[in-house]
Amino acid sequence: MYDNLDMILYKEDVQGGDLLNTVHKFLTTITSEGKSRFGYFKNGYLDSLKVSVTENRVKISDSSICKYYLGDNFKTLTKGDARMAIQRLSDSLHLPFHLANITRIDAAQNLIMKFDEKVYYPYLGEAQYYNRLEQNNGLYYNNQKRQLVFYGKEHEQKVKGQPIPELYKSRNVLRFELRFKRQLRKQFNKPKITAGLLYDEVFYNNLVKRWENEYFAIQKIKSKLINMKPTGSKKQFIENLALYTVLELGQPNVLSKVKEWQKSGIISKKQAYDLRFATRQLSKIQIDDKGNDFIAELDKKIKEAARYS
Repeated sequence: MYDNLDMILYKEDVQGGDLLNTVHKFLTTITSEGKSRFGYFKNGYLDSLKVSVTENRVKISDSSICKYYLGDNFKTLTKGDARMAIQRLSDSLHLPFHLANITRIDAAQNLIMKFDEKVYYPYLGEAQYYNRLEQNNGLYYNNQKRQLVFYGKEHEQKVKGQPIPELYKSRNVLRFELRFKRQLRKQFNKPKITAGLLYDEVFYNNLVKRWENEYFAIQKIKSKLINMKPTGSKKQFIENLALYTVLELGQPNVLSKVKEWQKSGIISKKQAYDLRFATRQLSKIQIDDKGNDFIAELDKKIKEAARYS
């Protein structure tokens, strides 16, 4: 469920630590160092993790802790994985990272779907307190503190030239992420969010439930077009469109409009009769109105992912 995690370990949480002159020795590479208006700094990587060190803190950001611990960022961290990843980070940098302040949490899960991920986007509508934005690389819901994202994970891996795990090869993999980007203490109603809290059972279970609830708070677009019978006939296609228009508007409303036209003298009595007869004949056609299969599939996948996370 855990994807990216940003964290800061402050000097006051490290007893007797000279961060600037010790941490860099344990990094895989140093990419830059110097002095800014905030003081001296050293930046680099611990394997794939981006690390920034100053006199007062060590910061991990803008990189995948999943890739650091699991070897790729396709999979996500369970509660137990999070504990082991934080322990490995602590051992590698010789610092108590379970005390680090968490400044960003991305909760995510891969959903193996029947169809390409973009098929599902039109049926995901607005969400309260979010701005909906559909892009070429996914569907985004944004506000000042959080972000919801739907995108094709396999496609992303291919674009970045990264390997795809065997389980997901040639599959339709839809990724749903809930990103807590700002004011985490306020959002979780906690005085402090530390790395050690990530593998607390109550906190983790509440995060999974929040991930599920954010999805179900999105309005779903129920379209009768999903059940339209495929046809290559122009005549049948037009009849199908007429049928679904009647269903959408309601037969009484359509007949009322025809009556209004007749009374206004726009159409003759014979024409009104023909239109009423055609409308009633359309309404006799049986359709499979079983609802939106795409959303039903997605609902089921979200519930299963939450149950087994």
